[in-house]
Amino acid sequence: MQEKKNNIKVYLTIFFLLFILGFYHTQVNPPVPIKNNKPTPIKLINADLEEVNEKVFNGNMVYSGNVIAEHETSSLKADSIIYFQDRNFIEARGNINFKDKDTYLVCKRLTYDANTKTAVAYDDVKLTSPDQIIETQELIYDANSDVAYFDNWGTIYKGENITKTKIGKYFVKDKRIELGANSTLESPDYTILGTDIKYNTQSGLAIFKNFTEIINKKDLTIYIIGTQGTYNTKTKESFLKKDGVVHYQGKILSADDLYFNEITGYGKGIKNVKLEEPKEKRYLMGEYGEVFQFKDSAIVTGRPYMVKAFTKDSLYMHSDTIIAIQDKNKQSTIRGYHNGRLFKSNMSGKSDSLVYHEGASRLDFYKKPIFWATGGRQLISDTLSVYLNPQTQAIDSVYGRENAFVISKVDSLSPKLEFNQAKGRKLYAYFENDKIHFIDLKGNAESIAYVEEESKKTGKKERTGIAISICGILQGEFVNEELDIVSCQLDAQSKIYPESKLPENQRFLPQFNWRGKERLRKWNDIFPDIFPDQGIDSADNIDVSIQKSEVESISN
Repeated sequence: MQEKKNNIKVYLTIFFLLFILGFYHTQVNPPVPIKNNKPTPIKLINADLEEVNEKVFNGNMVYSGNVIAEHETSSLKADSIIYFQDRNFIEARGNINFKDKDTYLVCKRLTYDANTKTAVAYDDVKLTSPDQIIETQELIYDANSDVAYFDNWGTIYKGENITKTKIGKYFVKDKRIELGANSTLESPDYTILGTDIKYNTQSGLAIFKNFTEIINKKDLTIYIIGTQGTYNTKTKESFLKKDGVVHYQGKILSADDLYFNEITGYGKGIKNVKLEEPKEKRYLMGEYGEVFQFKDSAIVTGRPYMVKAFTKDSLYMHSDTIIAIQDKNKQSTIRGYHNGRLFKSNMSGKSDSLVYHEGASRLDFYKKPIFWATGGRQLISDTLSVYLNPQTQAIDSVYGRENAFVISKVDSLSPKLEFNQAKGRKLYAYFENDKIHFIDLKGNAESIAYVEEESKKTGKKERTGIAISICGILQGEFVNEELDIVSCQLDAQSKIYPESKLPENQRFLPQFNWRGKERLRKWNDIFPDIFPDQGIDSADNIDVSIQKSEVESISN
């Protein structure tokens, strides 16, 4: 609530500074009098006293006491009037009641020009029409066009609605108001602040062309800002152009074209859509978006992507469609459907569908997932779950279900196609410093690991062979770039072969598929148009189809 109030103060400060500096220019102008070439003379109906003083008022007649005058559709009652007969003009003073059709004016002083049918009222002016009441200190009323105008502050009342503005123009027939600088429309439900507003009191439609803010008084989390658009005070619908912004429930929605309904909580944005959640430091962007306030959900399409800001880096996620949902415990889930891609400084990945469980700091990959950790180690499984440390957002562990496969180049800088590999039905991978440290494979586990040992003569590591292991449960530890099989249990078969005795085409496990060229290396690689899939024919992509029987034959 305090944050909302602070935001309002900031926007109001900006608004008044812009007004003072003169960036906004009102389009509200006074009515233009239309002169009648053959005007009807003013008729004096009654006066208790009439007198003429040649030294005062140029010798024109002065009438006082229950004065009544009429002109076409207008009538006037006043304590006294000066009648400038040669000009067809009167000046009234005292308790004045002016009436034109269904419009009434009360004031202390008034002039009326019968040639243009224009009345100017001064001092404690009150205009009453069937639709509303206007109070000000000076007002122009054009009886030809039924238009009232003031430019020195006024208040407009319509039922419970109160409008305050420095400049106002009221079209009596159309029941429409044009508001100028420093305008405020207020009701029990809303407050509208603006500098150039056209308001139809009958339809409830407010049209604005300059900086305007709309505040929902029943729900202070909702307020709307824009420089061009409309707001319907009856239906609570906003249509915003250009730089419109909708604040609701701590979220911020913006787009080039924006719609929001405060009653249903439904909003829609077209082009340059952005849904921001400052508390969560998360953004959803795209070319089209819809929000559902009362369901705590949103959907974004049109090259959509999510950015989740952390202390040291950010998580980026893209797919054809992104849906954000918040549960009753205010825990958010971000779902990406089809062609999902993900990037963070310590990892990247792809799958048909991605799910980010924000509260649990977990990422789920569905349908043909592939995941790369720091160092370029590749993980594949039918489904993958990546668990992040909630405090540091470093990778804590990865769980792969069905057909899990771990691949790591023996030397990431070498052009040689040598890979440490391990696979199994299930995979548990544990990380240290964002690198895979320990793996635990269960069910039909297999591995191929290049073995190096330190030479007693040179003190340098030298290749001693290639180890092939097959067992029910396999555990391995990555030390630098090496895979050290620390445990092979249940029907274990393990053997180390000299490189010369193991043909190159037999140094890959069944279904081996190295896709190093597809690895995302920067955040905007999440977009396929920037970084398209490379395919298996790329130089650093290898798809090897080896039957399990071939591997088993090597072990025998």
